[in-house]
Amino acid sequence: MKAFLIGFLGVILGIFVFLFFLYLFVRSVMNRYGFRGKSFRSLYQEIKASEAKAKTRHKQVSGMNRVLLPSILRDFKDFDENVFYQRTEETIRIIFDAIEKRNDKNLIGDDYLLIQERITLQIQDLLESNVQKRYDDIIFHKHAIKSYKNFKGMIKLEVSSSLEYYYEEKRNGKIVVPSKYKKQTRYITTFVYIHDTKKAGFDFRVLGITCPSCGGPLSDLKAKKCPYCQSGIHFQVANLVKSWKVIDLKEDI
Repeated sequence: MKAFLIGFLGVILGIFVFLFFLYLFVRSVMNRYGFRGKSFRSLYQEIKASEAKAKTRHKQVSGMNRVLLPSILRDFKDFDENVFYQRTEETIRIIFDAIEKRNDKNLIGDDYLLIQERITLQIQDLLESNVQKRYDDIIFHKHAIKSYKNFKGMIKLEVSSSLEYYYEEKRNGKIVVPSKYKKQTRYITTFVYIHDTKKAGFDFRVLGITCPSCGGPLSDLKAKKCPYCQSGIHFQVANLVKSWKVIDLKEDI
């Protein structure tokens, strides 16, 4: 019995000695990296504060404005960068509002001809899944032109935007994503400008415009039906020509 107690106390003492040297090692590492004199409690508080600050720090956007703007101004002499950014913000707000209200009535109009059906299907999916999304207190921080490509008869322009908002999501009436912190994120809004339908008709697929029903690439501006699923395409060529149309909005995670 005495031998057992001695062995047991030896094990306990060994554990304490190990923990003591582990503590000394951790403290030496902390001192080496600039945490001299700080307690574990204060360090933990700093980490939590840093995490909270990161949630309020807006994301940066990367663009090629200096390189791309000369090309844009050659094609569009009256192009106003800030006005285009204002339109981008309006587009994002309107689409968010449609998703939040699960109603596409505000998407009616020529500006949304190429994206309306896609958003409508997304809304239908939310209704069928009984999912509700909210985007509160939207604040835009910065915009940049991400890409500008001139194809045959058409032009594609992408705007990268950093923004924040309180996001909340409910499923079957239960909150699954609480809006405790503002979400910091980026979105890419894609616009297309068609200036020659005869040339654009052959290369329409390079813009990534797809059938809202099956996702198949659309290659003919004059097509009335999708060549893959035969669903109707509800836009007119005349309403697409010589004006910027939004064709896509996606989160840039």
